Amino acid sequence: MTDYAEEQRNELEAIESIYPDSYTVLSEKPISFTINVTSDAAENGETVEATLKFTYVEKYPDEPPLWEIHDQENLEDSDMGEIFTLLQQQRSRNRG
Repeated sequence: MTDYAEEQRNELEAIESIYPDSYTVLSEKPISFTINVTSDAAENGETVEATLKFTYVEKYPDEPPLWEIHDQENLEDSDMGEIFTLLQQQRSRNRG
């Protein structure tokens, strides 16, 4: 039997070590957190930023997490579409 809670806690520790300055826990039940992502200056010299919010469902990692883009700065609609597509692809690849 899978111990989902243990797997989720272990993953949170890994994420925190990878993103120590841009990671914030919002809730522990269900586990929900944000990661702030910042790019180098875009073509027009503006920095592109987004806050990605992830919420683990009860059976994560066997079921994909919920995710959304919370705050964003200097992202165009086409960029948002590409981010959603990439997240969806990763969700499909990383199940279980």
